Amino acid sequence: MRGKSVAHSDNDDNSRCPRSLGHLLDMPLAFLGFALWRAWVSLSYANPAALLPVNVAGGKLPYDIVLAACAVAIALLSPRLAPLAGRRWAFRTAALLLGGSTAVNVAGLVHPELTAALAPIATVAAGIGSALLILLWCEIYSCLAPTRVALYYSLSMAGGVVLTFILEGFRDQYLYGALIVLPALSAALAWRSYQRYIPTEDRPVPSERRLIPWKFFIILALFELVATYSGAQIRGQYAALMGSHSTWTTLICGIALFVWVWRFSNRLPLSTLYRAPTLLICCGLLVVPLFGLGGSVVASFCMALGVGLFNAIVFLFLCDIAKRFGVSALLLFGIEESLLLTGWIGHEGALLFDGHSLFGTLGPAVGALGAIAVIAVVTVLVLNEREIGERWGIAFLGKRPPEENERTRLARRCAAVAEQGHLTPREREVMELLAQGKSLSGVAGELIIAEGTAKAHTRHIYEKLGINTRQELLDLLMAEN
Repeated sequence: MRGKSVAHSDNDDNSRCPRSLGHLLDMPLAFLGFALWRAWVSLSYANPAALLPVNVAGGKLPYDIVLAACAVAIALLSPRLAPLAGRRWAFRTAALLLGGSTAVNVAGLVHPELTAALAPIATVAAGIGSALLILLWCEIYSCLAPTRVALYYSLSMAGGVVLTFILEGFRDQYLYGALIVLPALSAALAWRSYQRYIPTEDRPVPSERRLIPWKFFIILALFELVATYSGAQIRGQYAALMGSHSTWTTLICGIALFVWVWRFSNRLPLSTLYRAPTLLICCGLLVVPLFGLGGSVVASFCMALGVGLFNAIVFLFLCDIAKRFGVSALLLFGIEESLLLTGWIGHEGALLFDGHSLFGTLGPAVGALGAIAVIAVVTVLVLNEREIGERWGIAFLGKRPPEENERTRLARRCAAVAEQGHLTPREREVMELLAQGKSLSGVAGELIIAEGTAKAHTRHIYEKLGINTRQELLDLLMAEN
């Protein structure tokens, strides 16, 4: 690493995508520490590679419940906690809780008679620690430009799978040691990423905004429902395909997303992937089985790939909203993490329909029709995306309404000028508010920052654009029309 030179590069070139191998090597590898947590949760709960008796006794559902409850609590407290990444205790707490939950499992191996008593302790520690570490990483990633988020997240997906595959070959005693170290190392890299590579002006600030994309969360909940229902059928026969952490599909999805962003995003925007998960799930549930195109393996692969791709799109979309609209990432991702409990409804539905306990031999057919009906609702919501596109990110979703209002045209011109002048996302927000006629105090109030900070951002904007007055800024923006 090149230390400060890398940090400077991130600050000045945060919105541009690196394209050469040299740029790739200059990317701050600390951001890939998210892969370490993905490997930890894969080996500890998703696909345990060693005997973890306490985790087995506790079960994954209680772990998910604790994680979701903690995530919701942090979301509700986000105005007071943000930026969570600026609080050293959060990193230490996450590392101690996650490492401690593994230590409790080791204690259960030494004293099997204590397994039942230790299970609640390990479950609570792992759930709270996971919620903290997930939200810390989400808050850090939301400080980056969308292209960099996509690059780092795709590499973390692939890196987490590779690391999991490697650690699965370790002897048990070494694996336990790795499971204690991984959370601490991930938390340390998260702290380094935030302190060294996130410019002060791009860091999140406390925000009372409750601007929440509820329609998108409804889509997410329905998609999670169908994905888990279909996943319950796949896991028994093709366990290596299905899962969000350590499967071949996750590896393929991460590599494909990275290659897409690295080489083809200029010609094929990420918006073209927006409907792909729905199409893949439909193919897996309906098209492939009806026409016998490769049998159940192909159907399983389509559904698993759709789930992985959708999870990546959710992450990118929420990071984009948090950055552009000043909404707390803790709020958005806290809600998103709570929706993982929707998956258990799908899991129980698979037992209900495919277990022949309710509809007899017609159970699988009824369940498949129900899943297809839910996907049809999701498809309608996705295709009818005018509200999502206009309100949450026309450029990100790749769709522009046929008639733009004046505010939308102004936002588009500000985006063009900001890109040409290499402005930071915060500077772009300040510029747009100035263009709307707001005073410095009005800008400060809107963004919940000090007036002196707003003045400093304005000075930087003028310097980068080579202008001296607000009128010159307005003239520049009009020239971009």
